[in-house]
Amino acid sequence: MLHPALPSSPGHAHWQRDCTAAAGLFSVVFDARYTAAQVDGFDDALQLFKIGYSWGGPVSLAVPYDVQAMRPAGRWPHKGGLVRLSIGLEDADDLIADLAQAMERALVMC
Repeated sequence: MLHPALPSSPGHAHWQRDCTAAAGLFSVVFDARYTAAQVDGFDDALQLFKIGYSWGGPVSLAVPYDVQAMRPAGRWPHKGGLVRLSIGLEDADDLIADLAQAMERALVMC
């Protein structure tokens, strides 16, 4: 997971120095063993999250990115697919359950 409030995320020191709170916008980097089709399937299986490019609104959003294609110079350190999530005003337990069911449906290893 990439979020500046997490010590393991790039830019954490800058966030810690300059910010006093965190936002509900973060990215999930999938293990490289999952195919792009599986990551897209995860995004498609989400029921509460809508697909969209935005953040800070009342509705939770998700959008997959092919970061390897966006950074052809090879500066992206992760090998797996990425889904960007913006958390809205839905109940947190409902969102967690939605993420769990999408993982179960789409990321089954054959």
